[in-house]
Amino acid sequence: MKSQIVSQTKTSMLISGVVKITYDKKDDESITKHALINLKNDLTNVLGEEAILATESKNSKIIVATIDTSLAKSQKNYELLREALNKKEQYIITVFEGQLQLIGNDRRGTIYAIYEFLSQIGVSPWHYWMDVPIKKQAELYLNEPFFLIDAPKVEMRGFFINDEWPAAGNWATKHFGHLMNEKGEKMNPFNHLYYEKLFDLLLRLKGNFIWPAMWGSAFYGDDPENSKLAQKMGVIIGTSHHEPMGRNHQEWIRNHEQYGNGEWDYESNQEGLDKYFRQGIERSYQTEDIFTLGMRGNGDEAMGEGENIALLEQIINKQRKIISEVTGRSAKETPQIWALYKEVQDYYDKGMRVPDDVTLLLCDDNWGNLRKLPSLENRDRKGGFGIYYHYDYVGGPRNSKWINVSQIQRTWEQMTLAYNYGVRKLWVVNVGDLKGQEYPLSYFMDLAWNPEQSLEEMEGYTKNWVEKQLGGNYINDASKLLAAYSKLNMTISPELIDKDTFSLAIDYEFERVLANYRDLSNQAGQLYVLMPEEYRQVYEQLIYFPLVATANLYEMYYAQAINWKSNDTKIVNQAADKVEWCFKRDAELTSHYHSLNNGKWEHMMSQTHIGYRDWQEPEYQIMPEIRRLKSEENLSKEIDQSVLIEAADFNEKSQGEVVWTEIADMGKTFSAITPLPNDIIPSKQNFVCYDFETSSSGEFQVEVFLSPSLNWNNCGLIYGYQIDDGIEVEINFNGNYKGELGNWQADRIIRSLSVAKLEQGKHRLLFYAKSPDVVLQKIVLHFGEIKEIYLGRNHSDLINSGVI
Repeated sequence: MKSQIVSQTKTSMLISGVVKITYDKKDDESITKHALINLKNDLTNVLGEEAILATESKNSKIIVATIDTSLAKSQKNYELLREALNKKEQYIITVFEGQLQLIGNDRRGTIYAIYEFLSQIGVSPWHYWMDVPIKKQAELYLNEPFFLIDAPKVEMRGFFINDEWPAAGNWATKHFGHLMNEKGEKMNPFNHLYYEKLFDLLLRLKGNFIWPAMWGSAFYGDDPENSKLAQKMGVIIGTSHHEPMGRNHQEWIRNHEQYGNGEWDYESNQEGLDKYFRQGIERSYQTEDIFTLGMRGNGDEAMGEGENIALLEQIINKQRKIISEVTGRSAKETPQIWALYKEVQDYYDKGMRVPDDVTLLLCDDNWGNLRKLPSLENRDRKGGFGIYYHYDYVGGPRNSKWINVSQIQRTWEQMTLAYNYGVRKLWVVNVGDLKGQEYPLSYFMDLAWNPEQSLEEMEGYTKNWVEKQLGGNYINDASKLLAAYSKLNMTISPELIDKDTFSLAIDYEFERVLANYRDLSNQAGQLYVLMPEEYRQVYEQLIYFPLVATANLYEMYYAQAINWKSNDTKIVNQAADKVEWCFKRDAELTSHYHSLNNGKWEHMMSQTHIGYRDWQEPEYQIMPEIRRLKSEENLSKEIDQSVLIEAADFNEKSQGEVVWTEIADMGKTFSAITPLPNDIIPSKQNFVCYDFETSSSGEFQVEVFLSPSLNWNNCGLIYGYQIDDGIEVEINFNGNYKGELGNWQADRIIRSLSVAKLEQGKHRLLFYAKSPDVVLQKIVLHFGEIKEIYLGRNHSDLINSGVI
């Protein structure tokens, strides 16, 4: 843990009232200017009096300087400072002869000195992004003497804004989407107003590197001020692992027809792609950017089968030639990375190599597990190694985008392993929308600054970090909750949970998991009541919402599991009610989060997480499938060798995306039912069930009465049924219809017959459709001869009817 400058006694150096901050006049045009303004404003908020920025040092309490400036050289202890500073981005914070000195070995070092000081006096890096209050102190006592020197151990440290729609994209649109471009059109919301907030956070976290948002966004093309702002603030810009040569993928999507044949295929479109790559270098080579080499398939896909190692080597050689031609110097003087992501690592494993000055960006498996590390003998290559790590991911087996599912223990174990094996050039982590990842991102950035922290330091991190965000309030309880829910969520991502995830039958597994969440959720609610009001919104964002929302998700899936397992009518229906309640509560919890701080975070938790069918997120939340049982009083009984079942008198129906819905008074007798919505193809999972009892046994005929829907899809409409555990019968009842007129139209009914066999007793018929527009009116089971009457058998034989 770093030495702390704030003194607990009143015999030390005092800062209070109007504080004068002296800086070197050269910094009016340097990357430190933004940080200097933050120092002035944040110190003003801490002390309650307006701080002053000045370039002359008389009566100054704070000196801010880079070691090569005149201001630094004028300090009495300059030689000591000069001798101590010998690393990139290194800084010193010291109290010397009644002045606080914030000195950097270079401009970014000075920035980090400013932000370390602000953090120590109660200004959290998350002041904007998590609404952490600034700690007010009219008098600030600093330890004297005091000397802190620090420097990063990983050269480039940063994060990747990715998978940013719908949540961050809609949020940014609300706050920054009002800017207009030169054509009078609204800009992409990921413009310089957004990036000013993001770069500020990055630097306060002592990072220096960003992969900008790229889902529908082009950092360079959407807003020319984006790149200029990065240079003003001292942020290194890269493009993601599949965006080569400083070009954003959206630039290709929007303008590919301008480049040769418009194909993302180097074999058929080399000239066009070379032109595209050259323009990227021409635009950015004079700024502090790092260029990605190589090519993947279009849109972050693997390259086609016809593309191979020889072709990729040809592409990279040509890209480096373009870099050299544009910059007028050797390619090795321009920072470059080659990302060994997915199939590209296979090329490396098969012997493909790039020049030694290129940084090899190794990757995890998208779930926080490192795929490859340098050999101990090869870790000192000139270009070094980097890691692309994930807290957010889009892909199989399921997306992980909603909330934090990462434990800092795993990050510590994997990333210190990477560091010890020589991965020290670049660490970048995918944080998705950013919100929800505040805690693991803070740890990742702190670990990137000092990967040599001990296991004990890692174990104490959560408590120390929570203390800074919650102002020292209930830090033991809050940090335990944060660590506990992170651990449980890492067990399985919320997007992967369903009713079958945990066992109801073995060791009470589901009940035990749910009990953990219930206990944590109750503790979170109790702590919310105790938390001082000014810190409640921080607490809600950091702990209460993710914990309670996830607990609610477990409640929902547990109820669904019970709904499908039990055969007790009351339990089944109560569980169905609980599923519906939890589904609605998820929306209510999200809505409440969006209302925090007068709606500041509206949209940020709108990521869908319920209703996955495959790896990709659903377009909207889909309630899990449930069933409902009717009382056994609704038992259809055999009368006069027939069992009559009216369509709307089902005992159970599934719930979900497609639901059998009653259309009152439609049909020849009572009502009809049909699966809705009718623009989704139904399946056996969308069913109704009918309970009935027979006094006869043996062979019988199943007569299904359907509304006369025609063969409008040229394939026919299909329904199916299954009695008890018997065979499934599927019937295409109008597949042969060619448009002729006949009894269907005149009778306004279709009768479909099939044959089955049963023993005497109680049975259940499950009915389903495999086509939309199947409209069921009734079912009649005939044990004897079918008695032909126009409306079909029409006696009521429900036990509770009182008719028979």
